[in-house]
Amino acid sequence: MTAEPSLAPQRRVYFLSGFDPRGGAHYHRLFAEQLDRYGHARGRLLQLGGRRGRGDGLLSRWPIREGEAPRLELAFLHWDDIARRNWPRQPLKLIWEGLGIYRWYLFGGGFRRIVRWSPSVALCGLYPWLFLCLAVLAAGAVAGMVELLSSAVAMNAAVVHGLALVGAMLLLWQAWLLADALGVVWLFRSIRFTHQLGNARDQELRQRVRQLARRLLELERQAPAAELLLVGHSSGSFVMAMLAAELRRQPEWQQLLPRLRLLSLGQNLANLALHIGAGKFREDLMELAAEPRPAWLDITSRDDYLCFAGVDPYRSCGLQLPEGAPFPELRLIDLARPRGIAGWWQLMGCQFDLHFDYLRSLSGPGAQFNWWALLLEPDHG
Repeated sequence: MTAEPSLAPQRRVYFLSGFDPRGGAHYHRLFAEQLDRYGHARGRLLQLGGRRGRGDGLLSRWPIREGEAPRLELAFLHWDDIARRNWPRQPLKLIWEGLGIYRWYLFGGGFRRIVRWSPSVALCGLYPWLFLCLAVLAAGAVAGMVELLSSAVAMNAAVVHGLALVGAMLLLWQAWLLADALGVVWLFRSIRFTHQLGNARDQELRQRVRQLARRLLELERQAPAAELLLVGHSSGSFVMAMLAAELRRQPEWQQLLPRLRLLSLGQNLANLALHIGAGKFREDLMELAAEPRPAWLDITSRDDYLCFAGVDPYRSCGLQLPEGAPFPELRLIDLARPRGIAGWWQLMGCQFDLHFDYLRSLSGPGAQFNWWALLLEPDHG
């Protein structure tokens, strides 16, 4: 990686991905592709530069240029390594942990609290468990059919039982592969991690937030940008809130505040804050709500069942609403129409991919939001 330049960009965007182990290389490819798409549609030559940074694993910097002129700088804030360390691959381990998590979700008040604010999020929370139950029932049905067919030809009982077991195991393995392909396993891993955070059983992310705050402040001292945008997508929205609150506690906050805006995309803040053990996170939200506070725009969609669409994070988390202007400013967008989605089943079939449309260059009929326009055009929406 090259040394950090001394010249600061006019605008710097700090981006926090969701619970995603794929890291900076994946998002660099995604952003380069979508930036090119945005520029091509408008007859502009926009390019995302190569990765540069200090090599500390905390921050990767990618300049955006129009022709030879710099436009802004994207700074990818890393917590993908934490996601990778919390990414169990063994089906039995996930199922065993799921028993405890869904005991809390179904009988400990989790589902009841979430469904009050977002039935779609509550349903998505049940999705992995329902998928598992259907897979087990299907495996039992296959085993029963094998037993019936084998008994009809008078086979040895031990052989019959063996064939039934093999048939059931094969179906369960295929169900696991299907769940992985559909994003069901990914969803449960995210639920699992959020559950650990909500019960204060994981302090690594809190430590990372403090490290990111120091790294951000160090960069702004070395090469201060005139405008700062702190963005959190999906589960990155609660990391964004934690980081913004940590920044507010620092002496440099007064210098940052006039330049800083917050943007949450497809946020699920209540998924964490509703846990009884998430007291520190609720403190972070109240820290952010104190005057003077930064501008905060929250973008969600009712088509996205993985986010709390149009739900005020303070009300949903049981916190006192901040006084004055709405905080954050809530904006609902349509994600289904730009994709040409007409029916519920079609919408359900692309939920995982649609959740990333906030980061894409949306165009066509019904496109109400394009985050590249928001980044590149200072006066955009």
